[in-house]
Amino acid sequence: IKGPKDKLPMNAVLWMDGKPIDPLPPILIAFHKPKFVLSAMDEKHSKKDHLGMFLSEQYKKLGMHPVGRLDYDSSGLLLFTTEGKLTQRLLHPKHGVEKEYTATVSGGSVDVESLTKQLEIDGVVTGEGTHKAKLLNIEVVSLEDSEAIKKDALAAAKGKADEEMAIASKMELPLTNIRLSVQEGKYRMVRRMLANCNHPVIELKRESFGVVQLRDLPVGEFGPCDESEIDW
Repeated sequence: IKGPKDKLPMNAVLWMDGKPIDPLPPILIAFHKPKFVLSAMDEKHSKKDHLGMFLSEQYKKLGMHPVGRLDYDSSGLLLFTTEGKLTQRLLHPKHGVEKEYTATVSGGSVDVESLTKQLEIDGVVTGEGTHKAKLLNIEVVSLEDSEAIKKDALAAAKGKADEEMAIASKMELPLTNIRLSVQEGKYRMVRRMLANCNHPVIELKRESFGVVQLRDLPVGEFGPCDESEIDW
């Protein structure tokens, strides 16, 4: 390296006086959050699983923290970073960072035209205001898979709030997968929006956060973000 203007790839191995230099911690990493994991690094008042049980001690010492959160009963992409300013930029509404979700819903067949109008034009009224989303795709779940999802939902709802058991027991099969994108990230917003469109959410999975895609990252595993995903 001749000077500070020299640029190197993120995976470059550096040496000084014949000895390798420890690599810099990653700026951004992806995590496939499982269902029923709290989006907290520690949880002293509960026996529920939390993110701190998955993140390595090495990353904890470097100050790696989650960018936002995912609901306890949701799964999918959750980003971790060491940069507080990056976290603020990714989460602040003024930057309009898109987040894509796949929601498995009940409520019978989906009227695409009506749902598009509700989500994209009129907006959906919830207890926290009126929110909009972009409808990306709709796919009917096979009857066999729908029955399996209902069985799992009923098992998970036992001992939980009456509302959860009511949703699980009243599922109309087959279920439908709705893929949509939102820019806000308010508490349970996607679930509330779709429920108010008469399609209660059974499963919710975040597929992407900005340009970072979940892809085939295994559940409960971390994966590096490449340069194109970091420089955005």
